Amino acid sequence: MTEILSRRIGKTHSELVSPISAQSLCFVAVRVLLLPLAVFPLFAQLQNNRPTLRSVREIWGLNSAEAKNAYAVHLEGVVTYSDAEWGLLFIADETGAIYINTHGMGFSTPAGSRIHVDAVTGPGDIGTVIVRPNIHVLGQGSLPPPERRSLTEINTLTFDSHFVETHGVLAACDQPWARICFRIVDGKVSALVVIPIPNNASAQRLVGASVQIRGVSGVHLDPDGKPLSAMIFVSRLEDIKVEGGATQALNAVAVIVNKTNPVNNLSMAELKEILLGERLYWRGTQEISLLLPSPGSPDREIALSVLHMDDSSYERYWSERMRSGKAGHAPAAVSSTGVAAKSGLRHTRGNRNCPRGRR
Repeated sequence: MTEILSRRIGKTHSELVSPISAQSLCFVAVRVLLLPLAVFPLFAQLQNNRPTLRSVREIWGLNSAEAKNAYAVHLEGVVTYSDAEWGLLFIADETGAIYINTHGMGFSTPAGSRIHVDAVTGPGDIGTVIVRPNIHVLGQGSLPPPERRSLTEINTLTFDSHFVETHGVLAACDQPWARICFRIVDGKVSALVVIPIPNNASAQRLVGASVQIRGVSGVHLDPDGKPLSAMIFVSRLEDIKVEGGATQALNAVAVIVNKTNPVNNLSMAELKEILLGERLYWRGTQEISLLLPSPGSPDREIALSVLHMDDSSYERYWSERMRSGKAGHAPAAVSSTGVAAKSGLRHTRGNRNCPRGRR
């Protein structure tokens, strides 16, 4: 019995310490190499198990952590706003609206175009967005009916990316952008309004008008990505309608005053007196310091239209006034109304047709 056991142990020991044959080494190596190779089909299977998102509702259903997983998106919808310079594209389908990041692509197509987008999801400043898009224009579609929203609702950012309609009074823009820009105001709330075309005098004549606008609700962010205010992206100047008739826009101008100034509105006669240096004080001994936009700017053209003057005739007027020793100081020029706005000033208005002004 001992001998049999000894043989078995010896045989087992011999098998364990004996050299491994080349054939066995090859077999072991193949098994080791096959293990990582088996992971790739498994990874592909996991990828294939991820759902492909085919509606805006499905995309907005992702939380920020899920959005980072770059879920595949196959989406068809109607463009509500397109901006090649700023890399903005907004589309809507039957289930909702969403932003597509097109920075660096130079892509632009008219609002109302129907497109197909192959892309992936990504986290955005406000909810999930679509990134790395491959866009195919299918043809012309129809814009969805705009949602009627107040500026207060729009400023909650709840309706980000939605095609909306709102109303308010247009004030001069306080940003340095080389495009049409306004600030629309309703009571104590406001939002920026931008149109992706160069600024011009026709657009600036709308300053001071009570308007209804259609555009896409967005957000104005600071350099750190913190929301500053709502922003409305408007495709065309024609999407801004003056309430009460088209002539109203030509009968109103915006005036900027110091935020501590109690003046809320001016009659056109009062505004003319200030521009001509005939009125020197607000109330009591509070002296008026007059600032005007730089010569040649659309804003200055609008301001001087109140006097039916241009730059040259206005300069001649002030030269003669100063030579004659009359009281008052010639207005200083600023680069834009934005410079004045950043100096702690606020907007008020004057109206040609209403001597007492209007709120």
